[in-house]
Amino acid sequence: MNSQYALYTLEELLLHIKEDDYSAFDELYSRTWKQLYITANSKLKVKTPAKDIIQEVFVDLWNKRHEREIKNVQAYLSQAVKFKVLDEFRKDKYDFVEIDSFVEKIEERDYADSQLIGKEFFDTVKNWIDTLPTKRKEIFRLKYLEGLSNKEIAQKLDISQKTVQNQALNSSPEFKELLRKTFLAFILFFLGT
Repeated sequence: MNSQYALYTLEELLLHIKEDDYSAFDELYSRTWKQLYITANSKLKVKTPAKDIIQEVFVDLWNKRHEREIKNVQAYLSQAVKFKVLDEFRKDKYDFVEIDSFVEKIEERDYADSQLIGKEFFDTVKNWIDTLPTKRKEIFRLKYLEGLSNKEIAQKLDISQKTVQNQALNSSPEFKELLRKTFLAFILFFLGT
């Protein structure tokens, strides 16, 4: 291990990693893996190898080192671990029901890199909307993003109210599932340590 790296901040190490410096990557790993492991282990309620989660996070960091703009390395790594743990929760169909207290906690606190999380949330929703068929996408946008009634949408698009209702109903379960999964991510991120 190169001793010069011991003097660098995590953000300085990241700059070297972006220049394909594997020694800087090793230093970053050796400094942060233990706390990340503790975080992962504390969140897993089943015996899932936390080491695998940590490995996935670092492999992803290395593979996307040129693409990511990270301001706070420690916060980013912690969030990445929480998202990987969330994937484990999804596999096991965990459900969270404390919605009101979750919303209150979000409103009360300011989080590092929360803008990045918010952007990822809205990008996820936008990407999902973009996968809808053209007519359903327009109905969804008018109903859920602009708040128009079925009657108003039918008049605006010159289609029957029944078509609007059917198209909205077809996209609602998919959207609810997307929101549930995204909500799980936010709960894990905001309420976790």
